[in-house]
Amino acid sequence: MVLRKKIFALAFIFSVALTIALMSAFTLPVKAQTGTPLTLYAGEVSSSAYGFGLTASSITSPGPTLTLTEGTTYTMTVYNVSHMGMLHSWEISPTEAVATSAEWGASIDLANYIPVGGSGSVTFTPTQTGNFYYVCTFPGHIALGMWGKIVVKSSTIPEFPSVLTLMFMMLAAAGLATFLAKQQPKTKRFF
Repeated sequence: MVLRKKIFALAFIFSVALTIALMSAFTLPVKAQTGTPLTLYAGEVSSSAYGFGLTASSITSPGPTLTLTEGTTYTMTVYNVSHMGMLHSWEISPTEAVATSAEWGASIDLANYIPVGGSGSVTFTPTQTGNFYYVCTFPGHIALGMWGKIVVKSSTIPEFPSVLTLMFMMLAAAGLATFLAKQQPKTKRFF
């Protein structure tokens, strides 16, 4: 009888400890990095298409998709490598258009523009997840393909297994412990 109670108590304590450990392990936020550098190059793909690239020789229209993490601080630097003498700028927008206000203050030279051979930088921190765009705000450049997508992912680890799954595991362990504790030892009688 005492052994059954000990087994039940140990199984119950183990199931509670396991549940708490798993719940905390799967919901802790990832430590945000600060000042993560990003670099883009702005220029022409052809005489009728402009774009962005990760290098001066890889400019595409639209530009490459950038994947960012919510809560991480980034420093974006954009270099103007135009061969046609065009001015450029950069901002994050909720749509593929010039925004009235850049997301998270992420904009570079919206009024003065980045001169050919020059660069500009901005430091920003995405505060929400979702899909956004980066665009050149120089008039007409978005229509010429000077934009790209930004995907902002969550800074927390997904809750897997879910809280309901963890609760089920705890109840199952407690039920098993109760079942084992209530079993009567069976002895065979040979006479």
